[in-house]
Amino acid sequence: MNVFWTAAMTVLSATGAILLVAAGLGHAVRHREHRAVLRAHRLLPPALAVPTTLVELLLGAAVLLVLLVVPAAATPAVLAQAVLYVAFAGYAGVLRVRRPGVPCGCFGTEAVSWAVVARAAVLAAGSAGCAALGTADPLCVAAGAVLAMAAYLFR
Repeated sequence: MNVFWTAAMTVLSATGAILLVAAGLGHAVRHREHRAVLRAHRLLPPALAVPTTLVELLLGAAVLLVLLVVPAAATPAVLAQAVLYVAFAGYAGVLRVRRPGVPCGCFGTEAVSWAVVARAAVLAAGSAGCAALGTADPLCVAAGAVLAMAAYLFR
């Protein structure tokens, strides 16, 4: 397999992990806002705000750690991340169709858009690809960090 694809999937996995940690930290700091957003979505009970925040933080940190320390053992973690992003894409898609205009809650109060759905789908595909193809070296994780920060800053 071309080394480009392995590197690209690793970068997408690292980017997804960093975004999970960033979103989880934001939800932890603004936990009341996170519960209010879940109430507005009317799909999940607000009581799931804490567990979802923990899943974001723990899974994102686990993926980053394994990609940096033992990339050869990353398959289970990045596969779990792919599953989570598939769930996010489905959830955001349902919100976009059923409740257009509700806040996304990912990184602020902007409305759920098809771009949010696409971002989750791309990150799911990247994580699944990383699980299937294997990981590249930790330099790709650093590239993922730069891309995630740039995406966050220039959104």
